[in-house]
Amino acid sequence: MKHLIAAGLAAACLATPALAEGMSNAFGNAVRVSMGEQSFDAWFSADGRYSDSRGLTGTWTYEGQLCIQVTTEAGPDENCGPWNETLAPGESWVTDGWSADGSQLTVQIIAG
Repeated sequence: MKHLIAAGLAAACLATPALAEGMSNAFGNAVRVSMGEQSFDAWFSADGRYSDSRGLTGTWTYEGQLCIQVTTEAGPDENCGPWNETLAPGESWVTDGWSADGSQLTVQIIAG
């Protein structure tokens, strides 16, 4: 998760409509990611584009797990982890699936 918060991720694939299906709860909403005192908002477009409040942009794919690719000052990076397909706006969930050290983070969908 520290890579996701601090660095981000890089690359080139656009999600196909079949891959976008499991991510439809994020489209048109902000996804707030919080870990301790750090947080950021992320936006996912149905065409596979990604951007966040840290100024990172890139692409994403979803095939049973969410993979985000961005280019940071350190270069291209990719991070993959779980996504909750049933999460609705206003709801949140806690996962340790994005961190190598088992740190938990909270993912919340913010309407609009």
